[in-house]
Amino acid sequence: MNIQRVMILDEVHPCLPNILLETGLFEILDYAKAGPEEIIQRLASTENPVHGLVVRSKLKLDAQILKSAKTLQWIARAGSGQDGIDVEFAQHHNITLIHASEGNRLAVAEHVTAMILAWLNRLVSGHQQIHEGIWDREGNRGVQLAGTTVGLIGYGHNGSQTARILAALGCKVLIYDKYRSDYIPDDSGLILESTMDQIYQEAQILTLHIPLAEDTRNLVDWDFLARFRRLRLLVNAARGPIVSLPDLVLALDRNLLEGACLDTLPIEDPQAWDRETMSGILAHPRLLLSPHVAGWTVESYRGISEVLAQKILAHLEE
Repeated sequence: MNIQRVMILDEVHPCLPNILLETGLFEILDYAKAGPEEIIQRLASTENPVHGLVVRSKLKLDAQILKSAKTLQWIARAGSGQDGIDVEFAQHHNITLIHASEGNRLAVAEHVTAMILAWLNRLVSGHQQIHEGIWDREGNRGVQLAGTTVGLIGYGHNGSQTARILAALGCKVLIYDKYRSDYIPDDSGLILESTMDQIYQEAQILTLHIPLAEDTRNLVDWDFLARFRRLRLLVNAARGPIVSLPDLVLALDRNLLEGACLDTLPIEDPQAWDRETMSGILAHPRLLLSPHVAGWTVESYRGISEVLAQKILAHLEE
């Protein structure tokens, strides 16, 4: 195999380039600190052409950029899904897309579970009140997670790992994934293939593990939430635009559900926020937020890079 010239556009764990370099088959171009113009210019260069890209989310790889990268053969994303990549263009031009969603599935599952437990046990409000000199045991009485029915939409790497943890904690987990039909029954009997109608009727907690696509953008709106009969808590550690924030606030204010835990937001740059919309989100007493870190633990940072490196090698051996 000829030497593969690889541009790394974002910070990744050093194990990724090290694994590739150890094979003697790769030349690594570190562009993690480069600006968009420098990256685009290098991609378009026909001198010492680039064969592969390792990306996270710094640069949106639209059709115009990909069209200029005439020697590009593959793109490897250090994360879940293909966000920021023109998938249709890549597929049409035989650019292979590789990602490493299994590299952070345990981190995501633990974070989702932690948010649920923190909300059920009122940890944030209790902490804040103690700092204000308030000692309110009754007002911060928690609710046990065991025995709760959880609706889980999306049963890929992250969803299936989350289901296993919740089942181990005694939850009945109703799973729905319209793209899958190959469910493997679990030994606990608590993870059950379901329909959305059953989830609407039974779920007390809903957690999302689906990609952002045309049919999932603003999926969770007023009409969606109004279909539930027992829903208390929504958890989104998938993609921010899946949830309509104005509709979520309205649903909370009108008691369609009791609370929400959001690790992702439609816009994750505070400088670009619509202050009117976000003021209601940030001040809402029944929202628990984290800054898109569900899959971003110390361990998953390395795990994603290890998985991605092995997938790159496997792809080139095909």
